[in-house]
Amino acid sequence: MGWLAMSSYIAVAEPVTVRLLATSDVHGHFTGFNYFTQQPEQKGLVHTAAIIAKSRRGADISILIENGDLIQGSPVADAMVAAAEQQQPLPLAALLNTLNYDVINLGNHEFDYGLDYLATAYAGVTAPILAANVKPVSAEAQQWLTHHPYVILERELPQHAQQAGRSHLKIAFIGVLPPQIMQWNGHHLRDHIVVIPMLDAVQQTIAELQIHQPDLTVLVAHAGMPKHNSNGNDAEQAVWELAQVAGIDAIIFGHQHELFPGTSVYEQLPGVDAKQGTLFGIPAVQPGVHGEHLGVIDFELVYSDEIQQWQVQRSNSAVVSISAERDQQLVELLQPTHKRTLAYMEQTIGYTQAELSHQWSRLQPTLATQLIHDAQLWYIERYVAQQQPDWGQLPRLSAVAPFHAANHTDDSFTVIPAGALTMGDIGDLYRYANNLDVVVVTGEMLQQWLEDAAIGVQAGQPEHPWSWVNQDHPAYQFDTFSGLDYVIDPRKPVGARVSTRPRLNPTQHYAVITNNYRSHGGGKLGGLNGQQIVFSSPDQIQHILLEYIKTLGAEGYQNSLRNNWEIKR
Repeated sequence: MGWLAMSSYIAVAEPVTVRLLATSDVHGHFTGFNYFTQQPEQKGLVHTAAIIAKSRRGADISILIENGDLIQGSPVADAMVAAAEQQQPLPLAALLNTLNYDVINLGNHEFDYGLDYLATAYAGVTAPILAANVKPVSAEAQQWLTHHPYVILERELPQHAQQAGRSHLKIAFIGVLPPQIMQWNGHHLRDHIVVIPMLDAVQQTIAELQIHQPDLTVLVAHAGMPKHNSNGNDAEQAVWELAQVAGIDAIIFGHQHELFPGTSVYEQLPGVDAKQGTLFGIPAVQPGVHGEHLGVIDFELVYSDEIQQWQVQRSNSAVVSISAERDQQLVELLQPTHKRTLAYMEQTIGYTQAELSHQWSRLQPTLATQLIHDAQLWYIERYVAQQQPDWGQLPRLSAVAPFHAANHTDDSFTVIPAGALTMGDIGDLYRYANNLDVVVVTGEMLQQWLEDAAIGVQAGQPEHPWSWVNQDHPAYQFDTFSGLDYVIDPRKPVGARVSTRPRLNPTQHYAVITNNYRSHGGGKLGGLNGQQIVFSSPDQIQHILLEYIKTLGAEGYQNSLRNNWEIKR
């Protein structure tokens, strides 16, 4: 259907309001509880559900859509995998059915644990599951995958809009996801499925839909768009291209954890209006991450007897933030899951041969900080080996700040004894729900980054260790670097304190692994502003630490400290 001026309408009834509600990239945040800090948190579907219930009441027809990456990325999700291995019941069907989801699109992380687990996790879910560009080829895949390329939902029109031969509205939904799952999860998927490009799948599906003549067609894409770039062509973040396919009336997208409308990261792309929330005039939403926002697209439709079609009179896109309010029915439903996750968190996940402490992390290298560096480097090493990106050949560094370190006034700090490590220890070691990014910077920018972090040090007295810590510079701003030897001399002027071995080449490029807060300019270190990002991981660093520790086996993390930086005293 097209976009027509009001003068071309011959409306014979009052407008019909249709509201699309969307979640995406929830990443297993269901219960509104942080299992690392052992405290409630204002995120997760128990909070989103309260907004969903209120939003449903504001339209003649409302439809709730889930856009993927639902079953990975949190302790609850990890506990679900463990429960499936023990053949225990999983909460997903009861959760999704209670919320009355109408459409579910698969994301890339749905395939992290294999097709058999995907089938187990979604068993009993009543909403249709979509993935137009995923084709099963093995007998096992045909048994495990019950998804569809599209679904057409028929919704009864309100009484004022019904006439002879017109009692329902037909709304089609097409789902797609990144074909890169064949690289990211090839060990699970190879010889079982094929994944075609998203653009090809959407074009083919739109052609098939013509015989059904839906009144609205909605693209549900677990994909985003290139950031800080005027070239919108991208095989993984393909939404900019998909938005130009004729026949699409609304777009739900995700994968990048952004808020749309509202973000400025896509402003260089032609046809994108991030204030109005449109892509080439089509209303679109991306509802962020962890259920902290609900995507909402409103349509006002009128029927034209002249062309015998519903036409869009008005549309609006928005993201709505959750509040402290929780859906008590969902809270009670998830109580067994909550208790099981608490028990799961107490389980041993690995070992450390030495104490992991942030006591001295603002004054010298420590094993606690080094473990985070090692996990980040390990994660990106795997990615580079699989994807072979252009920046993979650059010198590679890791940047980490000690979040819970001791100082003058606060003698509380992270300290984890040698021995068994639990999931709770991971939350103590790394306090924030940051995701991992890679930025490419010049030697000049890297030097500035080092200098900006070095503001956290000041000239002190040898007999008073904490006198060397600048109390006005918080611990999360004191980035330390692995992969580089350097000395901080706090007696020198600010901006000229750090000397590296060897000296940095101002024009040389470096790939630095950091967190998404820093990469987008958080703290204003090194001139970072989001434009230097070359890779954004969908995984939280807490979860990366967990997976890294698991790979170390029975020996655990070894007591071998790299003293690659020091403060000259």
